[in-house]
Amino acid sequence: MVPSPRQLPAVLADALRKGPFDAALDSAIQVSGLSLDRIRHRLALRGVDVSVTTLSYWRRGRSRPERPRSRQAVRLLEELLELPADSLVSLIGPRRPRGRWTSQDRAVLDTEHLWQGYESLPGLLGDLDPTGDGLTRLAAHDRFELDADGAETSCRTTLVLRAERERVDRCVIITRGDDPGRLPAVDDVRNARRGRVRTDLGVPLVVTELLLDRILSRGETAVIDYTLTYASSGTRSHECGRAFRAAASLYTLEVSFSPAAVPVRCHHGSGVSESHRLADLKPVWISNAGHAHLVVQDPTPGFQWMRWEWA
Repeated sequence: MVPSPRQLPAVLADALRKGPFDAALDSAIQVSGLSLDRIRHRLALRGVDVSVTTLSYWRRGRSRPERPRSRQAVRLLEELLELPADSLVSLIGPRRPRGRWTSQDRAVLDTEHLWQGYESLPGLLGDLDPTGDGLTRLAAHDRFELDADGAETSCRTTLVLRAERERVDRCVIITRGDDPGRLPAVDDVRNARRGRVRTDLGVPLVVTELLLDRILSRGETAVIDYTLTYASSGTRSHECGRAFRAAASLYTLEVSFSPAAVPVRCHHGSGVSESHRLADLKPVWISNAGHAHLVVQDPTPGFQWMRWEWA
């Protein structure tokens, strides 16, 4: 039996009455206690396939279920979450303009587009989906260190973050390793602490949740630091960089090569996804001390990287 609105918790009944759709769905999922992966599984049993990433987009307002198949999924969600009929569907509203970028007050690139080809990522993200952490990366500074074998040993990162909604309390980072079975560990975190970590050793990928030291209100900023530490492998690295879902103000990338292993040339490149990159843009100078860096002002959504060639 589907409960009436009077039987629902007050916070959920209020969300269903006032909307918007994403707030109501988020409240319903929280009240249910179900994970996004469990919801996805139950929908699949009813013949409707919706990815965990898509459910998270709906929940966080990054996209809406506008197509007929998606609206069918919402009606099944109403049953699954024991909500009154049409309580969610009625909040969807008219269709939004279509295009490559989803846009609110700035261009935003979907995580599934940014990381094309990584089939395990939606499952790793689950409730940790970075589209839901509510943060804009205003600036990023990465400092990579390579050893005498030419392999990455560590990367020290500083992020300047701004909250885009109320009560933001965590940042989610996605990191790709060079070798299967060799994942970087997140250590030495400042102004936050490490939360849940999910990995796929075969790719390899690691998704890490960083819990901020304080809860941010909309428009407030935070600065966090962390270090990625890589186990020794002896395998030479060929590139490093960062992905931006939304436009940022500044990206600084430094790479320090060991004097025993200095590349013969280095380039800066960019692209809109990990699997569909553009050509290298311009050469990057390597100093006599084996140091190279690039500074990108106002990077657009997509990847920024430094790539090098060994003799």
